[in-house]
Formats: sequence, structure tokens, C-alpha cells
Amino acid sequence: MEFIDNRGAPPELIRKIHEKMETCESVKRVVFDAFIEDLKGDMGAFDPETGTIYIDMGACLMRKDWMKKGIMYIPNVWFNLMMTVFHEITHAAQLDEELGLSELHSLPKHYEYEATAIAEHMLMDWAKNNPIPTLAEMGWVGDQIKLLLNKLYAQMPEVVNEEIDLQGTDIVAHAKEAAQASKEYSQDHETALLLKQINEGMVGAKVNNTMYLTAYEAIDMDHVVHGETQEVIV
Repeated sequence: MEFIDNRGAPPELIRKIHEKMETCESVKRVVFDAFIEDLKGDMGAFDPETGTIYIDMGACLMRKDWMKKGIMYIPNVWFNLMMTVFHEITHAAQLDEELGLSELHSLPKHYEYEATAIAEHMLMDWAKNNPIPTLAEMGWVGDQIKLLLNKLYAQMPEVVNEEIDLQGTDIVAHAKEAAQASKEYSQDHETALLLKQINEGMVGAKVNNTMYLTAYEAIDMDHVVHGETQEVIV
């Protein structure tokens, strides 16, 4: 398999691709780049004709969907990168399993939903035992985040310092914001219960009197059942 790295991909992403590609015959190459015009803002794509996975690291920097769940910016970008890699690998595996899919102009929504669900379970499995890489470990993406945080520092020094201080840990989300954005803990008494559990050291983490959730907990806020993941086909 060929890697084409036009920017400087995070080593952890490359490691995971090597690990997952051992049983995926469809993928011939993986291209890392930024702001790929043909993707039109999508974070990734798999071209079955050429067997090429494209990862748009620029789009991963811009998308902020995880932040709507109380997750901070650096983990948000990292989750985008990981989810994109896992999502496109899953698409390649789907085509390995059902060869007729490659003849379709676009995949039916069922396959998109399946790829997203499997990618999220893969991300959760990764988050169980791994901290979020530091900016120095994120290659080009880390450099771009540093530039952004430097620009924001004058306006939001406390926010920037928090992001920097927590890099390289598994702490990713403000507990109260994450709880209120979830289905499971959105009611006031439910949020209060979660914060009580964090204060008692049962879940999450408390740093300088601020309560946080770890990566695994933040991804799992709506109670995806631990230990009962879908069968991953890659």
C-alpha cells in the first residue's frame, strides 16, 4: 500500500491505517492533504476505481460538530481525523464484502449510517487506552492549531491556556456542557448527578475545580453500550 503525504500526517493516524489495512484488499493508497478541491469540504472519501482513500486534514480543522457536545477544539479536530480514517476504511471494507457496490454512483444511506456507527465504535475502542496526541505529535494539523490558538490568545487567554494545558491527556470535554448537550444527562437533576459522580472520583476528572469528561466518556454520553460494539468488518 502506498502513502502520499502532502502535508505531514500525524504518526498515530498512519499507525492505525497500517493496523487496519492488513485485511482490506480494496485500498491501494492513502492520500493526506488539505483543502482538497474535489472533496468540496468533505473530510474524506474513498475512490473504489483507484483504490484511494483521501483524508482532507484542512476540512478536519474546520468542522466543529464535536464541539456542540461540549468537546474542546483540539480533541474535536483529532476526533474528526480519526473518524474520517475509520469511516473511509469501513467504506473500503463494505466494497470488499459486496463487490456490486462499486458500480453505484453513490452508496445508499444505509451504508453511510453503518460506516459512521462502526467508525464511532472504533474511535471509542481507541479512546479507552490512548490519550489525545499533543500538538507536536499532530504534524501539519498541530502546526495549524498552534497558529490559530496564538491568534485567539489575546481575546480568550483562559480558553487557549486550558486547551494547551490539557493536550496530551484523555480529558476532552467540559462535563456540564457535554451533559446538557446529551440525551441521557440533559435534565438538571441528571447533570447534577453526573457532576456529583465526577466530584466523588467515580467518573471523569477534576482539574483546578473544573469538571471534565475523558474521551471515552464524552463519545459515549448517550450510552452506547460498553463492550457491545458492532462487528467491525475491517
